[in-house]
Order: sequence, then structure tokens, then C-alpha cells
Amino acid sequence: MEIGFYHACFPEWDPARTFAWASRHGFRGIELHGGQRYRFLNWRELAEGKGAGELLKLQEASGIPLIGIMYGAIPFLSPNPAERAEAADTIATLLRAARNLGIEVVSTFTGRDPSKTLEANLDLFGEVFRPIADTAERLGVKLAFENCPMLDHWPPAHNIAVSPFMWTALFERVPSPALGLNIDPSHLGWQGIDAGQAVRDFKDRIFAAQAKDTEVLPDVLRHEGMLTNRWWRHRLPGQGDVDWNGYITALHEIGYAGVLSIEHEDPVWSGSEDKVERGLLLAKRYLEQYI
Repeated sequence: MEIGFYHACFPEWDPARTFAWASRHGFRGIELHGGQRYRFLNWRELAEGKGAGELLKLQEASGIPLIGIMYGAIPFLSPNPAERAEAADTIATLLRAARNLGIEVVSTFTGRDPSKTLEANLDLFGEVFRPIADTAERLGVKLAFENCPMLDHWPPAHNIAVSPFMWTALFERVPSPALGLNIDPSHLGWQGIDAGQAVRDFKDRIFAAQAKDTEVLPDVLRHEGMLTNRWWRHRLPGQGDVDWNGYITALHEIGYAGVLSIEHEDPVWSGSEDKVERGLLLAKRYLEQYI
């Protein structure tokens, strides 16, 4: 296992600058943001086999692989059929681009119709993701669900792949070997779910692993209760309440040999490029004791 990062925290850095910084500081993998807000890559062109050469050269020159593409904000389970069709086209584009770049895993959320319960979305999930899984299998690329509940954040990107209970239901509906998880312990901790046990229970479905922490804010919880959803915040690894020894030990136990990708959404280490860089380096230093 080695340490990399999800590069969405550097949206204004082109690929060359991103690879150069990662190489200079000893990171061993880069997880790309696959959405439109990253203006330096044209995913449709990459899906058609155009423009991949620069990224492949950067990988080779730096010795740092592209470990994945992550784009969660895709409304797969929208009640609007046109939006669902567009979502399927978007993920097919990213899957083809991944194949052309030699990237093994594309990560996303499942989407959700927010007017329905988690379980009530399962039938539509099966309908939508069976053909998507077939496409992933045909291309030889894995599709991993990240487990962020989203809740009131980015309403088009609600997610139902949020817990071991739901993962079991999803994989029963679409048992394709191309479907798995990009597991993020930060979202499990504030739900009261043991991240280490979740890793062990779904060892055959862990395609990618992220590193992000969550800090519970007791004063806010006492004053506002749970329903405002402001009683916790994302932090960098080591600055919150995740049991990193337990989580990473479980990854070692299941033989996970991929990259542990730091996802930076920490408000304390945001606000400038310098703070983001220092935050990532602090997280890397903290995680190295377990790697």
C-alpha cells in the first residue's frame, strides 16, 4: 500500500504541475477529478482516444500512476428519464477514457431520487446500473461507488451506497464483478459504522480506498442536535476521530495493495494553495506511520 491523493483540491493546476508536485513530495498515485469543473482535460476526447499521450507521458516520466477517476455528481437515479440517460452517457464516457489511459477504476455515487427512501431507490438502481455494469465489464474497467451520503449537499448527486446494509442490497441487485467500492472512512464514522469491519466484510468489493477524517463537534451536537447535520466536519487524516490504525490494519488484512488516496476537504487547511499543500503533507506524514 502506498499514499496518493485525489486532485480535486487543486482545480487550477494543470496535469503537469500536479504530477510535478506529487513527485517532489513523494506521493505514489493521483486520483483525477472526472467532472467538467476540471478544465484541463476533455473527457469526451479522451474517451475517443484523443489527447491521452500527454497524460501517459507524465505518468511515465514521474513514475506516478493515475490510480482512478472520481466524479460523483451524476444523477443516475433522477426521476427525470432524460437526466438518467445523460448520466449513463457521462459514466460511459469516463469508463472509455479510463480504458484509454490504463486506469483501472472509475468512482462515482449511485445518485438518488430524494423523494424516496434509500430502499425505495433500489429497483431503479437495478434498472439503471445493469447496462452500466455490462459496459464496465466489456471495457475491462471497474466501477466503484464512493460512500458519501451527500444529504443536502449538491442535490443532483444524492447517493444510496452509504452503508454496509445498502452495499449488500446494491450488489444483490446487480452482482456484476465490475461493481465495487471506493471506501471512505470519514462518512462511516459519523454514522456510527466501524470502517475496519466494513473493509473486512466487503474485502472482495474494495476496489479503491480513500483517506479522509471526520471530527465530531460535541458543542454543536448538544446545541443543535443531529438533524442540522452541522455537528461534524471533514478533516485531514489524523485531525479527526477516525480510527486510522483499525481502518488501515483492515486494509492490510484483506491484502489491499492499491494506493490510499487522501481526499482534502478540511476547512482548517483550506483558503490558499499553501494551506492545501501543507495540509496534504501533514496527512501524508501521519498516514505513513501505518503504511
